[in-house]
Amino acid sequence: MEEFDLFKSDKLSRAVESLAEAVLITDPGGVITYVNPAFEEITGYSKQEALGQNPRILKSGHNPPEFYKAMWDVLLQGQVWRGQTINKRKDGTTYRAELTISPIWSESQRILSYVAVQREVSGELELEKKARLVQEEYKVLHRVAQALHKGGGMREMLTGALESIVAFQELEVEVKAGIFLADEKEKRLRLLTTLGNFSDVFMETEQEVPYGDCLCGKAAESGEMLVSNSCFTDPRHNRLFDDMTPHGHYIVPLKSRGRLVGVMFLYTDENPPWYERSQEVLLSIGGLIADAIEHRHAEEQTEKQNLALAQANEKLRELNEQKNEFLGIASHDLRNPLYVIRSYSEALLGESREAGNETQRKLLRKIMEAGKYMTALLDNLLDISKIESGKCDLNPEKQDFNELARNQVDFHQLLASKKNIRVLFSEGELPEFSFDKNSLTQVMGNLISNAIKFSPPGSAITITTGKEGSNARFSVRDEGPGISVEDQKQLFGTFKKLSAKPTGGEKSTGLGLAIAKKIIHLHGGDIGAKSAPGQGSTFYFTLPLNPA
Repeated sequence: MEEFDLFKSDKLSRAVESLAEAVLITDPGGVITYVNPAFEEITGYSKQEALGQNPRILKSGHNPPEFYKAMWDVLLQGQVWRGQTINKRKDGTTYRAELTISPIWSESQRILSYVAVQREVSGELELEKKARLVQEEYKVLHRVAQALHKGGGMREMLTGALESIVAFQELEVEVKAGIFLADEKEKRLRLLTTLGNFSDVFMETEQEVPYGDCLCGKAAESGEMLVSNSCFTDPRHNRLFDDMTPHGHYIVPLKSRGRLVGVMFLYTDENPPWYERSQEVLLSIGGLIADAIEHRHAEEQTEKQNLALAQANEKLRELNEQKNEFLGIASHDLRNPLYVIRSYSEALLGESREAGNETQRKLLRKIMEAGKYMTALLDNLLDISKIESGKCDLNPEKQDFNELARNQVDFHQLLASKKNIRVLFSEGELPEFSFDKNSLTQVMGNLISNAIKFSPPGSAITITTGKEGSNARFSVRDEGPGISVEDQKQLFGTFKKLSAKPTGGEKSTGLGLAIAKKIIHLHGGDIGAKSAPGQGSTFYFTLPLNPA
């Protein structure tokens, strides 16, 4: 009778003995005749316990009968069988192995033995499972994040997030979930969105729930809503509604920066599949959703504020238009009475000279001065109303800026000489450029007359023109008392009268600089002042040489 001896070679024997894979040999009837040391280490059966036994001692019950039938169909045909099996160790634990079984044939074509080689792959499969799970977790987090960044309202955003979560197979969530938003002020949870079909009773009773009467947490003595960070699962819900079967659930706190903003609930079967990283993944998802809720609340609040601001601005615009219209009408209608007053007072003043009544002349001169002041004020009011209503049209033409400045210097020489003030003019080289002559005449005149008005007798005023970068510059420097820091903050405002007083008792409407600023800005230029108490003041403006 032929016998099979695998170890006729010492080298082969030593090689098999040193393998990390388990090797067992059976006779044709399936009785174990040899095992190597790796078999003993992997299965827990010693050599003495294994010899003479059937390999059935390794059966775990995880492989169905069809598995073994298919295996033997291959082996009885004399072919090599390869596959994965789940085997049982001596201590009852199981392990997964890649198994190769080879029949050994004699020269007379008779099976002498079977050689089986097992390589345990439980660790590798576990690593593959974990890698796959991590990839799936990344996918669900990514999909939730995408859903939270889509447009639409709060409800649409959270419904999209729930749809991404229930698709995460490891949690085995039913297509049944929802999100409550927390109202800290009212101490209530309000159901914002659900996914799946809920009973009418549930939808009626769970729309708004007090903190102390909710399914997913409890209220502390302080009134704070408490939800465990463990994402608690309950195999049987203690509050069943009509048409609702027993189930388990995940309760996920939605916390942003430590503050509870809502609660998410996910329904499962009666025994939820709590795997190792369930809590970590659910808390990460809860954090994403909570931050998105807070961000969306902030956006909605900003939108409300912007809307309110836009409405307030529109109201202010309407009021400003009404104010400008009123100023225009009032200024225009007051011109005629003022003209009559000035005309009659001048006529009476002429007659009073002949009559020689000095008292009457003083009174009439006061009336005339008041009339002049009122006329100037009305002119300024009309200018302000025109500019603010957008009815101030500039007519820019290419012309000589220095010539305009010279004319203003000459015009104000007489006024300055009455106060014994010298007016000096330093003219810089400038090309011709486009500007509105009438409005700039008004601005230059205002700055020069102000300098004369606030300068002491015997002082000097220096007027300078020149080029500054791509701009033309006009400046007026006086030797007056200067302007305090507080007064400088009010310069160029409407109806702003400063603490410094005119040195000759002149009147001021408080509108000249405001009008000048608006005119310069309409030209695309800039206007400003530099001053310090006791060191005089310099007022200036710049205009672009190549205006857009």
